[in-house]
Amino acid sequence: MKALVYSGQHSVCYHEVRLPVPRAGEVAIDVLQAGICGTDMCAVRDGRPVVEPMMTLGHEFVGRRQDTGELVVGNPLLSCGECRNCLRGKTHLCARRVVIGVHRPGAFTRRVHVPESRLVPIDGVTLEQAALVDPVATALHAFRLAPRPEGPVAVLGAGAIGLSMLFVLKAEGIADVTVTDIARERLDHAVRGGADTVGARAEGSYDVVYDTVGSGATRQDAVLRAMAGGDAVLVGLHSAELAVPAGPLIGGERTIHGSFGYTDAEFREAAQLVRRIATDWVQTVDFDDAERAFQGLLAGRTDARHPKLQMRMQS
Repeated sequence: MKALVYSGQHSVCYHEVRLPVPRAGEVAIDVLQAGICGTDMCAVRDGRPVVEPMMTLGHEFVGRRQDTGELVVGNPLLSCGECRNCLRGKTHLCARRVVIGVHRPGAFTRRVHVPESRLVPIDGVTLEQAALVDPVATALHAFRLAPRPEGPVAVLGAGAIGLSMLFVLKAEGIADVTVTDIARERLDHAVRGGADTVGARAEGSYDVVYDTVGSGATRQDAVLRAMAGGDAVLVGLHSAELAVPAGPLIGGERTIHGSFGYTDAEFREAAQLVRRIATDWVQTVDFDDAERAFQGLLAGRTDARHPKLQMRMQS
């Protein structure tokens, strides 16, 4: 069957792969829709995380169980269940963590096998909404890492994670949210999503600043724009480096949180939350056009009107 794989040399291509053989406890899923994530981009463009050449990518997906026909989303974070973090309920930080679409074949193809324990039934949603469970769960986890803000918060970046972050903040009743981005079209989505203030850069100070970009500049902004005693939550993965002035960090008792993935409970909660998320910022392309679209993203040819690209896997 045809799959979109990492071909090495910072590129992707279509490749014929064998139908996977299910392991014990796994269920065959006919993939209906899958999203291209920043993690996919970083793996191909920057080599972080490391993906072996000819690996089928894709970890944001919705599909139907072959055995029951039930619509499901798959939690791509596989854990051992035995290490200290797993025993503490932090399975997303498992010492032997395996990620579908990174360490084992993913969903950029017609069929994927997923451990039954990682499947979450979903209904009453569009395919676009269902394929957003992963970024919404990521935003929900970032929100839960810092103390609940009493004053204004800022979200740096209005890409897929930034807009998901805004959605979660508003769903949680956070009233004063600033969203920043350099693209006017993305800020327009933020306004429609309920942002109270938008702009190219954050001004003032905030209880919590969520950096969903991950550049050196936005990480520094996240720390320096947090008020004394406030929190910076770093979600974006764009840069490999973090450099912030020590004086404001120590003297202001600011706290930096690294935020990765989500817990199992947060993934299940996100599967309910996405019923309410708008998807006018999602662009869907047919799978046969996905290679060109992915290469366009790698080349910087992005459509600011649609910060999330999803591929329709079944005709």
